[in-house]
Formats: sequence, structure tokens, C-alpha cells
Amino acid sequence: MIDAISYLNIVEAVNRDLTSMPKRMMFFDSVEPASERLATSINEKTQKHSLVAVLFCNPRTEFCKKEILESLSYLHHRSGKAINIFCCGYGAYWPHGKYPDLEPVTKIDGTDWLYSDNAFVSVINEFEDKTNWKYSGENELLLLDVSPSVDNGNLNINNAIVCNLEQMKKDEAFSSVRSLFEKLIRYCATTESADAWTFSDTQGLDIAKSLLKNTFLSFLPKDLQKTYKQAENYVIKKI
Repeated sequence: MIDAISYLNIVEAVNRDLTSMPKRMMFFDSVEPASERLATSINEKTQKHSLVAVLFCNPRTEFCKKEILESLSYLHHRSGKAINIFCCGYGAYWPHGKYPDLEPVTKIDGTDWLYSDNAFVSVINEFEDKTNWKYSGENELLLLDVSPSVDNGNLNINNAIVCNLEQMKKDEAFSSVRSLFEKLIRYCATTESADAWTFSDTQGLDIAKSLLKNTFLSFLPKDLQKTYKQAENYVIKKI
């Protein structure tokens, strides 16, 4: 769990991690010249990828109180280095006097984590300005496939999906947010994840755009996957 009191906080944290992250390379031993050229071509098309989870959850809603706040410390420790989770409007180390409406909402490692409506709305406005996403007013998860950015003020987003967590809970897509994130964290910690993004890089934009949504859908009950897979479905959609 990382401070997310502004869009720039998220950009800086993501780019810092991607810069230190080794690029995944594919090598072929004892190959013919044609295969060697193919390996070189694949490596040239492969870029660093990282999945980033961005939560927009208002602590005054019953859903956030039960599903997010009570699990925030757990998710902070459980996510480890597998995936960065940003909870927008929340943080522990705030610039003095920047937000007058700060209030403590939970603790992580004994440290108060605070929330500000002003900061929350600010991040919403910045994401709406820089992406095609429009906030629904409910508790939402943005899952972003990002690569290193040449512009330090922006995220380099390859693909993104938005998930309406409240509606998913009503549809019984998961028993708890903890269980949903457990599947996401386990996936991100495996080589399967890195292999999938490497494959998508070599297959073209259409494959890459579908990969993120299809991967997330695989975490859900099979009877809901078909419904949510519809492009126009508002519960889980590409942005």
C-alpha cells in the first residue's frame, strides 16, 4: 500500500519501480541464424510491464468500511513486491497543512493512515483528465498495465480496465475483496504473468488489449465470466 494523495505520487512510485525492475529477455541457445534473428526480434519488441492496482474507495461507505479498511494492513503486507496497490486519497506521510480535512481511518504497522476528501477528489479529477475513465461514484478498482514513462508527469498506460467492486460483490463475483486480491497477487507473483505480457508484446495491440481483461475475468466464477466479457458490460470494462 503506497501513499496516493495525488496522481503524481502514483506516477513517481510506478516509474521508480519500473526503472529498478529488470527487463524480461528471451534467449535461445544453439540456434540457427534464422532463429537467432527471431529471438532478437522478440527481444526488441519486449518491454517492461507492471500491473498496478488503483483503488477509489470512500471510507464513509459501508462497502469500503467492511471490504477495504479492515483489510488495508493485510493487503499492504500480502501484496509485497508482487503488485503495487494505491488507495487514492489515503496516506501516512502528508505535507504539513496541505489538506485541512484529514482524518485517521485505519492503521498500518501502528502508523495512522489518514484520508482526505480533497485529496480523493483531486486524484479522481487527474485520472479523468488523463484517461477515458469517468468515476461512477461507487467503489472502483482500476487495473493498469504500465510501462516506463518518458514523461515523468504521466503514467505510460498500455491497457487498463475498470471494475465496479460494489456491483461485483452484489453479483457474487467474489466472496470478499481479500479473496479477489489474493488471486491477483498470486498471479502477479508467478512467471506466468511475465510470460503472458511478453507473448502479448509480440502478437500485436489487439491481443494485448484483451489480455488484461481476460486475465482478470479468469479470477471470477465461470458463470459470470461470459456476462462480464461483453465489451459493453459496465461492471468490468476496458478504458
